[in-house]
Amino acid sequence: MTRKRAVLILGLATIVALAFAAAPVWADIYMKQKTHTDAFKVMGRSQPEKDEIMVFWLAEGKARTDSQSDNTSVIFLADKKLLYTLDHLKKQYSEMPLDFDKMFEETAAAVEPKDAEEAEAMKKMPGFMKNMMKNVMGSMSAKVTETGETKTIGDWECRKYLIDMTLMSGEMRSEAWATEDLKIDYTWAFAMSNAMMASQPGFDKVLQEMKKIKGIVVYQTATTKMMGAEVNSTTEVLECSDQSSPAGTYDIPAGYKKVKAVKRS
Repeated sequence: MTRKRAVLILGLATIVALAFAAAPVWADIYMKQKTHTDAFKVMGRSQPEKDEIMVFWLAEGKARTDSQSDNTSVIFLADKKLLYTLDHLKKQYSEMPLDFDKMFEETAAAVEPKDAEEAEAMKKMPGFMKNMMKNVMGSMSAKVTETGETKTIGDWECRKYLIDMTLMSGEMRSEAWATEDLKIDYTWAFAMSNAMMASQPGFDKVLQEMKKIKGIVVYQTATTKMMGAEVNSTTEVLECSDQSSPAGTYDIPAGYKKVKAVKRS
């Protein structure tokens, strides 16, 4: 396994933890969100502008995200500490443990070594990844500033916040408009995220800072600088309501085949 792949896996785990720190609930919540990303160039390659619609189902201890652009879903189950990724076109799924020790061990086991030297390296890989996670999490930081500005967005009375974050490979500055009109309880997700990440230095400080945002963000503009590129994006909530989730929302569909999450390139 290359260092680049290890960083990507760690990045995904971090993003998942952050995402669910900002979207906890007790009753089922349906949310539809649109994200627009401007065109940008990174490492000499141009990326076109992109619009993406995401649908979220959020409940106590579980959540689901559906991406319309690539026909995939992600299911999160807190009691099992597992994240499932579903590919609906191929009718298959993979799973990632959110117990980091177990995740690193399974990641190493998923790669078949080419020779004895690589096999020996795989034995050391879980410890290497744990140290990398320590360094990554320790370098992350966030600062939330409440501006006092207010305005109505859709049917919601919102308050403006400035968010400055130092990420694993860059930095992000965003303007976020949050509302308390949507009665979503943040307590559970913050407790869950702290429980999973308590041993990782730095992450608890990020979570504590993000708690300064009162309510749920319904509109956000962000500029992310990383790898020499500047990426501008806008995210807005289109719909949000309490409603019963369809049967099987948080289950793996019948007939889907389990595949390994990590394969050799």
